Amino acid sequence: MRWELLFEDLEARIDASERAEVDAQILDRTRDERAAVTLASRLAAQGPVLVRLVLRGGGVVAGAVADVAGAWVLLDTAEGQAVVPLAAVAAAEGLAHAAAPLSEVRRRLTVASALRELAEAGAPVTAETDGGRWAGLIVAVGADHVDLAADGTTVAVPIAALRVVRAA
Repeated sequence: MRWELLFEDLEARIDASERAEVDAQILDRTRDERAAVTLASRLAAQGPVLVRLVLRGGGVVAGAVADVAGAWVLLDTAEGQAVVPLAAVAAAEGLAHAAAPLSEVRRRLTVASALRELAEAGAPVTAETDGGRWAGLIVAVGADHVDLAADGTTVAVPIAALRVVRAA
């Protein structure tokens, strides 16, 4: 009888040790997977749920996620659509914990690629930066800047300075 108790105790300790090891592995894998989650992949998982993006300089853009790439998000807002460079986001409110993978092509799409689409559409836009706001038509998109034409003049706005580009 004492032997049975001894073996039962030994078996229980081994089971507890194995459970602790499995729990530790799960925790490590969860941490590793979470470390690979990007803001873009969280936005891609949002669907039509409203999000609120606080931008550098304190501006706010709120809307439903319409499209996402590795460097930008397109929101459907009350005023129309807005392209927000993810580098301009200071905080995102209303995100679920879910994440959706982006294809390799989507991950590589730049803000310039989104601006080229706006230029081809020929829609008037408003570009907001920390230094001001410019309205006009996108007439050219360079490697690191966008040219906006309005009122007989053209202004070159560095893409890195953009907080949001709103399509009218």
